[in-house]
Amino acid sequence: MSNLIRVRAGLLRETHPGERRVALTPDDVRRLSQRMSIRFERGCGVGAGHADDAYIVAGAEPAEFTDMVSSSDIFVSVRKPAATRIFPATAVLIFLGSNAAPVAGLPAGQRPLHLDIARLSGMQGIKGADISSRQAAITGHAAVLEAARQFGISHPMLMVDQSFVRPVKMAALGSDAASLQALATARRLGALTHGFSLAKNSQEKIERLGAKFLGMSSELARLRQELSVPLSKMQLITTNVVIPGQTPPVLLDEDMLSQLSPGTVVVDLAAESGGNCALTRTDETINVFGIRIIGSTILASDEAAEASRHFSDGLRNLLEYLIDEHGVLRLDSGDPVVAALTDKANPVRRIVL
Repeated sequence: MSNLIRVRAGLLRETHPGERRVALTPDDVRRLSQRMSIRFERGCGVGAGHADDAYIVAGAEPAEFTDMVSSSDIFVSVRKPAATRIFPATAVLIFLGSNAAPVAGLPAGQRPLHLDIARLSGMQGIKGADISSRQAAITGHAAVLEAARQFGISHPMLMVDQSFVRPVKMAALGSDAASLQALATARRLGALTHGFSLAKNSQEKIERLGAKFLGMSSELARLRQELSVPLSKMQLITTNVVIPGQTPPVLLDEDMLSQLSPGTVVVDLAAESGGNCALTRTDETINVFGIRIIGSTILASDEAAEASRHFSDGLRNLLEYLIDEHGVLRLDSGDPVVAALTDKANPVRRIVL
């Protein structure tokens, strides 16, 4: 089955508190304007350093959300739009949202079609379209910089102790793009780095970055026991162990947290999914047992300009794949990219305009 529609796109202003990224930059709007019309919400790019005038010069037209809804076929954003924003069932929404819950009370056929960019992670065949991994890497980098701010130190990540200087000891739990980038950033800043992951073949990835591998165990209780002693010697810990379709495992329970050195900073990058730390509070920083636990889900916004550039580049590549040079959006259920983007519970369907 194929769906053919003439594309009119709406670029949304982010509604998640603190989110400063934008899904498309003016440069990519200019390149896409050859095959699609784009309307944008005023102020959508300000947080990433892009003024409304830049979008107008690039060929986009400013519009209020209510007007945009009635005259657009697809809507793009970085994150899931607020629940108060209602879209027609014929709309196509494109954003990062593997954890986005379906609209309550609506059967699949009455929901907008959600093309989840996160599902393209690791997929080959579309240049630069693995947006999720790019954003994760930026998040891992930002996590270490935020921890440095919490410590009150700057480059290099060294702590002065009277007559000698000792490097911060840092551990990353996870081997995804965010965790590996956190290790790389911390090491460049002078930290002694350590890594751990449940994933197969993770030891080589971690050691390639100059970090010491902490080992692994498939049994959670034993795993906590094995990690307890080495983690108690760290000053910075990042966690991002997420199992698709499941609640993240609790790698740091209260007992382990109480044994960490006073002043330790824990950045729980799995906070949006529930967290790897027993006491994590989503989008909050808490102080407990003399340590700080950061549960921020908007760390990439600390690098909003660069993060938006990478997001926009990947999204443009994806849109150029889905939309032909005549401005026709082709959603073919037999296309592996389209199949990956869509939820099996809400598959590609014919859109009548």
